[in-house]
Amino acid sequence: MASKVLLEEEKNLGGRPPIMLTDEQKNMVQQMAKVSTVQQIADYLGISRSSFFNLIENDEEVYGLYKKGRVEGHYFVAGHLMKKIKGGDTTAMIFYLKTQSRWKEPTEEPEVQPVKIETPEEKAEKLREDRLYMEWRSQRLKQDKKENIK
Repeated sequence: MASKVLLEEEKNLGGRPPIMLTDEQKNMVQQMAKVSTVQQIADYLGISRSSFFNLIENDEEVYGLYKKGRVEGHYFVAGHLMKKIKGGDTTAMIFYLKTQSRWKEPTEEPEVQPVKIETPEEKAEKLREDRLYMEWRSQRLKQDKKENIK
């Protein structure tokens, strides 16, 4: 009976084995997180993007290293951006305001003309005017033709 229980414990339950990173890979996750996308880190590790998300969801150490790397990268870039802002770099100032303060440059919006909807009476009047103009124009052309012949 004891051997039967042992066999059940040793039985393979299926599924993929969990991804285990070496210390070197963990260090690279932290370093790459400073400047790389999740896809680039996953590619380096030879796993899919979703597997990397599963890894950081299930491994607190890897998650902590990833987050620490992201913060270090942001701190580095923000420090250099602040130096440029303090140095009077207008482009850096505008970038900061747009990304951090939701600032938008003022824009002139074109004046919107209201849409004129003709009533049936207005449309009929316009058609009458067009018909009268065409009759007048036709008579004028006939007169000009007669005068040119003489």
